Amino acid sequence: MLQKPMKTKIEKGYISIVSPKLTWFCGIWSGSPKLTRAAALFPFIVFRSEEEKVPWLVNHERIHFRQQLETAFVGLLVWSFLETLYARLILKKSLKESYLWRSSEQEAYRNQKDFHYLENRPLWAMFRYVKDKKAFTFGSLGEIIFTSDPSASERSQESC
Repeated sequence: MLQKPMKTKIEKGYISIVSPKLTWFCGIWSGSPKLTRAAALFPFIVFRSEEEKVPWLVNHERIHFRQQLETAFVGLLVWSFLETLYARLILKKSLKESYLWRSSEQEAYRNQKDFHYLENRPLWAMFRYVKDKKAFTFGSLGEIIFTSDPSASERSQESC
């Protein structure tokens, strides 16, 4: 059986790659590879499909670009690992909940629909979300719904 080749294209401000398998692999870090729609590794954004290239998702991933550059890539991985470890071991969150609890994801999800956010974003803004965590779930088309129940995020993702 022949596999579709990856599609690569230079876009404005990033290089897009469309690859369901690569997106699945990148999604392992989030705890739900089957649900992962895109992943960022500067200057690349990997999309599950061509339909996933929507403006709010591109903006979300470009926020991760800025975080990666500010922390010299390795710093973001180390910080995310430490936050995930704390969420899993101390707070007893599921893998998916701990992913959404990370300050890098809090910043990206909470600002993904603000298309001027990166123009005005202060340096090291990700660290403002360390103490300002909010539980949320997902509506349609990238809508974020804040909840009072921290486990609601996981239940919503499982029902997709």
